[in-house]
Amino acid sequence: MTQAEVSHSGVTARQRTTRPSPSSLAALTVAQGIQALEAGKISCEAWTQACLERIAQRNGDVKAWVHVAAESALAHARKVDKAGRRSLFDGVPLGIKDTIDTFDMPTELGDPEIFPARQPVNDAPVVARARSLGFTLLGKNTVSRHAIMLPGPCRNPHDITRTPAASSAGSAAAVADFMVPLSIGTQTAGSILRPASFCGVVGFKPTLDLIPYVGIRTYSRPLDVVGPLCRSVEDAQLFMHGFVGDPRFSRPGSGGDAMQAKLGVWRPRDWPMAEARSQEIFEENLRTLSNAGVSLTELAMPQEFESIGDIQDIIMAYDLAREYADIKKHHAQLCDPELIAYLELGSTYSAQDYAAALDAADVCRRQFYAVAGKVDAIVMPATLGEAPDASTTGSSVFIRAWSLLHNPSISLPVARGEHGLPIAIQLAGFVKEDPALLRIAALVERILGNRAQDT
Repeated sequence: MTQAEVSHSGVTARQRTTRPSPSSLAALTVAQGIQALEAGKISCEAWTQACLERIAQRNGDVKAWVHVAAESALAHARKVDKAGRRSLFDGVPLGIKDTIDTFDMPTELGDPEIFPARQPVNDAPVVARARSLGFTLLGKNTVSRHAIMLPGPCRNPHDITRTPAASSAGSAAAVADFMVPLSIGTQTAGSILRPASFCGVVGFKPTLDLIPYVGIRTYSRPLDVVGPLCRSVEDAQLFMHGFVGDPRFSRPGSGGDAMQAKLGVWRPRDWPMAEARSQEIFEENLRTLSNAGVSLTELAMPQEFESIGDIQDIIMAYDLAREYADIKKHHAQLCDPELIAYLELGSTYSAQDYAAALDAADVCRRQFYAVAGKVDAIVMPATLGEAPDASTTGSSVFIRAWSLLHNPSISLPVARGEHGLPIAIQLAGFVKEDPALLRIAALVERILGNRAQDT
């Protein structure tokens, strides 16, 4: 046994990452499941049952669900089977992040001590849309502590001593562990792409407001977005087509022509902080893309981009201090010290500071088009490396820029790191050009592969 295989607790990496293989039904992606349903090879009830059995088997360790609606999910699946499928998503199992309101399930917002058994009266619009599309709702996915960048109860399914990140932690972990093929998450800084990267699934952050952010715990109005966590680019395309209704979101097919694709390569300020193996994997990915015929252009971003993370943090801290003001006032004893400190930091920023940060973001948006206007998308690392231990949620330094600038972005699980944990690559596109980014992502996925189905 090598030294790298032994942790500080004496548990081997191999032992920590061993998990039972999923059933063939639980392992289905959305696209695969729909195809099997349409061909009459499986029933909605059987698919739902397989997911529920996987949840029962694994949720004690992974803790990806805070509420499982087993009876209503099975009843819905049986109803679809009896009536016959009438729409594309009829009977497709779905998870919902527990910051998104559901009229028939509790929504405790990541704060069960502050909002115990909180029961919304209405669905959030995104949930109402999911029901109208025919999805079978399995339950609510675990959120990180206070629904921000603090460790919560959820664990990384590849290694339960590691973090699944925050705050859409349960959504990513549930999809990665084959408990559900799709979950709806949200992002303000890196809360879709970072969990997706650490857990080894596909996470897609759409352009701001492409999907209504209503009936959902608010963090920062200029930053909050809704998006899917799934196991393939095709599934992300299907989700966006269903929830947005734009016909340009279509199934990827071959993913396009590599010889016509142009990617800009950006190594941000914090690139030297990335783990050595993560840097190696990124460079290997670039060589693979180039060898496949993709045109790669090194981009030198303007100086303002070096402080883009600081700009994003000012906006988020300012807004969070105001959104969480009542919690701090009435429930301070139930708040982690780190949350209180962050809220106090946000309170130090004035309206003038906030306006200046918004202005700086506008400048960066204009500069982005000037620098990247001749490429189809930006390619860059998604995280500094593999998921760190569960005492932290890791860094979002490579992700948060696109939350600030509103560009669509996607995390693709393309490799495994030194300890066998997922490593992702990130693509960012242009505002309101989400279908184009997903077409490029489908091409990159075809060339680099997709490790989301690894067991």
